[in-house]
Amino acid sequence: MEEKIIQLLVPPFGHDKKARIIVADDDKFYRSIITDLITELGHESLAVDNGLEALEKVRSYHPDLLIVDVVMPGMDGFQITKRLKEDPSTMHIPVLIVTSLSDRGSKVKGLDHGADELLSKPIDEAEFRVRVKNILKVKKYEDYLIDHGKMLEGEVISKSAQLEKAFEKIRYGYIETVYRLTLAAEYRDKETGGHIKRISLYSQLMARHLGLSEQMVEAIFFASPMHDVGKIGIPDSILLKEGEHTKEESEIMRTHTIIGADILRNSDSEILNTAQEIALTHHETWNGEGYPKGLKGEEIPISGRIVNIVDIYDALRSKRPYKPSFEHKKACLIIEGLKNRFDPAIYRSFIACSEEFRRLFDEHRDEQRF
Repeated sequence: MEEKIIQLLVPPFGHDKKARIIVADDDKFYRSIITDLITELGHESLAVDNGLEALEKVRSYHPDLLIVDVVMPGMDGFQITKRLKEDPSTMHIPVLIVTSLSDRGSKVKGLDHGADELLSKPIDEAEFRVRVKNILKVKKYEDYLIDHGKMLEGEVISKSAQLEKAFEKIRYGYIETVYRLTLAAEYRDKETGGHIKRISLYSQLMARHLGLSEQMVEAIFFASPMHDVGKIGIPDSILLKEGEHTKEESEIMRTHTIIGADILRNSDSEILNTAQEIALTHHETWNGEGYPKGLKGEEIPISGRIVNIVDIYDALRSKRPYKPSFEHKKACLIIEGLKNRFDPAIYRSFIACSEEFRRLFDEHRDEQRF
């Protein structure tokens, strides 16, 4: 009866639209089986081997379904599901958890974290097809209801909705302006847009891996590229010097942290407030030997601790007038030798995400603008 009512309310869907499905499994064998089955069903798929990349690709791929394994390095299937369902922008995306865990507690945990369906390994192909078809059918109905709601909202749009849209335009315009100003400062230091974007992506990756809230992840993502904005106040003779700095020049160079914090201070924006604390503290170290204030341990805000290590990694991988670019492995070995400078949790997170750092650097190596 219920299904007949839905069929009356919702017009039939065409069969020409392919669903987009992300498959996250660190087992190459199962990734291949699942993607082949998806192709047989007439849909598109994007396969990744870890949870962090799955979350990253959700933003650009706009999937209709996520199929995730439970046991994966870094972030397991339960954590991925929980993150998606907590975020209003992704909570509507259905999740099918595929797991070799057969105990009742694991199944209850998956459902409790928001999974729409669970499927046991080894995969029964007939059951897989039925479950995927059913999930996508429900997703189409939900998408129709969402679109229908948007249509009604468009017909009877309120002043508050208009103001909200205007606010979003202003917000994104402001963010774009900040990035362009940041890019101007980086060009002065002979940096590229690729460096700015990499710092953003590394910082977002680590913030998610550390379990920070999505609001904090977003703030760090947008704020982290502004870490060196204070270099705009450093004289060219020092900033662009190719040889080693004298002690006096080094002291002046270090003031870019204070200059940057002064430029960004006293804002009503959470992003600019985060940028201010990053600009001031991204050269502070866990052992208290950093600058400008010699902060130690948890005196340093988490945003500054994150950007400290990602900035060092990117500097090691990048070519400088005084050094060649280092390969990923050598950069990691150098960071290992400096690990007393980093929050132990931050260092462990970097090690866990190091292959993702390699991927992000390679993907954005030659990018010239953000």
